[in-house]
Parts: sequence; C-alpha cells; structure tokens
Amino acid sequence: MFLVWICFICLEGKILFNQENTEIREWIVEIVRAAGSHSDVNADPTLNNQEHLQSVDVAEGIKKWIDEKGESVVGTRGGPFDPTDQYVTTYRDGKIYVHVLSWEGENHIILPAIIDRVVKNAWILGNPEADGASWGIVRQHPWGLIVVVPEEYQNGVDDIVVLDIEGDPATLKKPLLVEPDPSAVIYLFGDSAKVEGGLVHMQAPDWIEGWSEQSSSASWEVKLRGPCDYKVAITYTADVHAVGAKFEIAAGENRVIGDVSQTTGWAGDSQNFERRLLSETLWLPAETSTVTLRLIGTSKPKENVKVHSVELISPAAEKVLFASEEKAQQMRANTDWFVAAKYGVMFHWSVTTQPLRGPQKPYPEAVRALDLDAFADMVSETGAGYVIFTAVHGIMHFPAPLASIENIMSGRTCERDLIGEMADKLQERGIPLILYFHHGVGDPEWAEASGFLNADKSRFFEIERDILTEIGLRYGKKVAGYWFDDRYPLQPFEELFKATKAGNPDRIVSWNSWILPKTTPYQEYYGGEFGGALIVPSPNYFSAGGSASGLQPHGMIFLDDPWQHGYPDTDIAPPLFSTQQLIDYMNACIAQKLVITMNMGITQDGHVSPATLEQMRALRQAIREE
Repeated sequence: MFLVWICFICLEGKILFNQENTEIREWIVEIVRAAGSHSDVNADPTLNNQEHLQSVDVAEGIKKWIDEKGESVVGTRGGPFDPTDQYVTTYRDGKIYVHVLSWEGENHIILPAIIDRVVKNAWILGNPEADGASWGIVRQHPWGLIVVVPEEYQNGVDDIVVLDIEGDPATLKKPLLVEPDPSAVIYLFGDSAKVEGGLVHMQAPDWIEGWSEQSSSASWEVKLRGPCDYKVAITYTADVHAVGAKFEIAAGENRVIGDVSQTTGWAGDSQNFERRLLSETLWLPAETSTVTLRLIGTSKPKENVKVHSVELISPAAEKVLFASEEKAQQMRANTDWFVAAKYGVMFHWSVTTQPLRGPQKPYPEAVRALDLDAFADMVSETGAGYVIFTAVHGIMHFPAPLASIENIMSGRTCERDLIGEMADKLQERGIPLILYFHHGVGDPEWAEASGFLNADKSRFFEIERDILTEIGLRYGKKVAGYWFDDRYPLQPFEELFKATKAGNPDRIVSWNSWILPKTTPYQEYYGGEFGGALIVPSPNYFSAGGSASGLQPHGMIFLDDPWQHGYPDTDIAPPLFSTQQLIDYMNACIAQKLVITMNMGITQDGHVSPATLEQMRALRQAIREE
C-alpha cells in the first residue's frame, strides 16, 4: 500500500487555481479518501511514484505538505466516521482528523453525534492564526457534532480540523456496542447503527431512511449477559407504496419476519410513526450478536419507509413494562381542570428571544424589565384557561434564583423570581401556570458541566431531578404542570416523574414525543406538537393500542411566529389562520375533549402581535361568552 501526498499552492492565503492546482484538487480527494477507507495503519509517505505527477512544482509541494500536515494521514487509520461527499476522517492517539472536502457554501459541517465523551480541544491543522476559541470550533449536540470554521479560514480544498477527544476514537465506529440492562428493553436506534446500501441516519429527527435498494441494511452490535427469546417491536412509518414489503430482523441463523403495514396518525403520509409488535420472537445467545434489519420481499417503492427504532423485549423486561404502566396510572394526577380549561396560550420567552427593534438585552436585564402586570392583563384578554411559559428553552438559563443550577454553573439564574411573580399575577386572574422545560442538552457548556456528555448519564439525571425538586418545593401549587421538550428516550422517567410532583402531587406532566409514539407512561397528557396546522387526531390515537394510549388528548399550535421571535429587527409574523378558522377548530377540539395550546409570538420586551391578540379576543368571546 502506498500514499501519494498533495500540497496547497497558495498566495497570501488564497489558492491559485492554475493547471497544477486542478491536479492538486483531484489528488487531494483521491488520497484523502484512500486514507480514510483503510482500517490498517496508513503507510509512511513516499515519493517513489513521481511518474504519476505532471510537474516538479507539484512534487515539491507534496514534500512541503508532508512536513506541515502529514500527521493527518501518516500512521492513522480510516474513520471513525464513515466518509461522505463532504468529509473524510482519519484517527490516531485520541485525535480525529476531519478532512473537509467541501463546505457547500456553509461555515460548518455536521458530523455524527458524540454524547458519551467530551471533545477536549479542537483546532485547524497548520493554521495557527485561526484561533477557534473566539467562535468555538466544536459544539456537541445530541443531533450531531457541529464543526464551525468561518469562511475566512477555509482553504476550500482540504481543510483539516483536529478533534482531541476522551478515549479511543475507534470506539466511535459504527455499529456502536450496545450493552443493555438485562431487565430493561433493548433499544436499537439509528445513532448506534451501521447503515449500508444507500441508507442514511437522519440525526436531528433520529430515524433511518433510504430503503430503496435490496442491499439496504442497518446493523447493531449487542452484548448480552444470557441467552433469551426476545419479542421484537419496530417503530416506523410507511405509506401505501410500502405495503407488501417485509421486515427481516436477523442475528446469525436466527431471524424473524414481519409485514410492513401502512401506518396511521396525525402527521401525514411517511410521517405517521407507529410502534408495531411482531408476532415472532428472536433468539439471541449469551454473547455479542450482530442484529441486522432489512426490508425484503417486494420490488415496490420503499423510499418512504423510515425506521426510528427496533426494540428487543425479554420476558423480564416485559414484566417491567407492565408494572410501569400500572404504577404510572396510579401516580397520574387528575386532568379534569385541564379539560375544563379548553384552551391555553404559550410563550417562548427565553434567552434567545429578540426585541421587536434594536439590540437584545442581556437575559438577566430582560428578566428584570418584563412588565408582568401588562403580561397578565394581556393573557386575560385571550381567554386562556392556562399559560405555558418557557422556564428553560434549549440553553440552560432559569428566570429565578435556583441553587441546583447555580451549583453546577454560576450565572445561569436570575435575581428576580420571574416564575413566582408571574404565577402570582396569573393566579389573581384565575389562570394556572405550566412550565415549559428543556433539560439543556442543546447547550454545549451545560451538557458538559452537568454530565450529559458522559457515557454514564446518571449524574446528569440526578441534577435534573434536583432542579425539578427545588422548583416544585419552591413554588408548590403555583406551578400546575410541566411540558417537557426534547424526546431523548433513555431517561429515568419514573424518578423524574416523582420529582415533578414535589410540592404539588396534582401537577400534570407531558413529555413531548413529537410525531413519534409516546415515550413513557409516566405522564398525564400528550405533547401534541402540531405546529402550523389545525389538526384533530382520531380518538383512536389516544385509546388502547394507540400511539398516545392512556393520555389526555392535547395539541399545540403556533398562531404567528413559528414558536419563537428569534430574529432581530423583524415584525412578529402575521396570523397564520383566520379568526373563523380558529373558532371552528376550537369547537371541533372541545367536542373531542382535545385541549389546545396556542403559541403567540412575544418579543423580549413582552409585546405580542395586535392582530393575533385581536383574534384571541374574538375566540374568547366565541368560546367563553357564548
């Protein structure tokens, strides 16, 4: 094996695109891809193949590049991330070299997520002037590892970003090893799968799609402590074109087959995810097994099949599931008041909310300045039966003093108790307060400080439990419920559910699962993130066997801004629906006891759209005063 090395011919940092540079670009792509595909250690560079080169200048440039950047390939192995059209990776000694072949006009690329360890440092190889400390080269999120390089530091041919990570980069190669609790359901998600044959794991929505080839497959490595027959469930979506195909789940010589049926729900074709239990069981031995999922048995189009997860359910895990359903039902609070409320309003007011015009205030200053009398009066005009307000949205900042957050990261709470004061003002008007809460995994600094980026996430969830307990004991009956965002599925839901009841066992809780089936039985009402559509799900969706079975029906729509007013110097968007559409929709929902939350755009200084507020006044008159 041999590698031929390439250099950049530059003038004042800019590439000279002459004939030699055209040759250089071609060699860069070829050689970097060769290096990224080798599982063995890449050989030392050699110049014994100069007959392939067309000029002495290019050969001289090769030697220069070896001196400056040869560490990114010499002595490395290919990976740990599968190559794409945009990038190729190599690694050695705890470092990953990301060769960016194209930025596609952006200042960033997105790599597979790393959430089991910390990226300790990152830099641009061979460019000491490009100090990434000012912009943060790497941002670790559950939906992907974002690598940011401003355009002024992009060569445009093969920019090399070095990631210094904890542990061995080889353990990031797909498939990742799944080592489950023997008494729990084994969840096989796309982020740990090796996908082949044109399949793609879509990181942000977290599903596998692209089932268009007979060779398409997703495989997982599972380490078991004992042999067992497992029931198999698949959460997927499929439209009518996929009917006739079959799922095949295989482990060695053992396999199960299940029909692909058209799924139903409220999100539309190819978005209606359902969890289906297959009729056969899969035998797995007490060792590490490769579990492979394929679609077989039909030549019909399968492009609209999306697979979110495969579950392997042992008899012990099945007992735990049954017991959890029973226990959750006993712990649930009564939702009659919620149904009687009919509808409420929601406000995405947080650290990223922008004013209508002018500069954004620092968050603590905005918290101090918010006029709660005007806010509560405005809410009264809407006729809302409750308010959902963002306590934490994406970035971990809380609009009140909270020791459980300050103990982890100082400066992330506020002196003014906006939550307590808001609850009091709303309570004077007979309006309960529900808190929107996001556990902060989209905040890289918080994710690292709180332990989310550890392989063992128990500390992270202990901190979340402490936060919820402190909130509950601090506010008591002033906080009537929670709406939890982010559908991260592997949470200690029972423990967190207990924490939500601190100080008020009557609080109602929802864990948003977006268009996926409910994540846990430990909740009272459905998240229902309908977005910009007037949706009324079938009652079957909430009945036994439905995707949200046992939960109080609830939906959430936005009326103008798509959730948040997040752009500076812009008006709040015009109303999305007519007033009559809203009135008719609300009457249809009330007839089915489907509670609806309507999100109103709000600026950092507390202003809402006059047009939307006028709509809400008309809705109040039609619904409350008829």
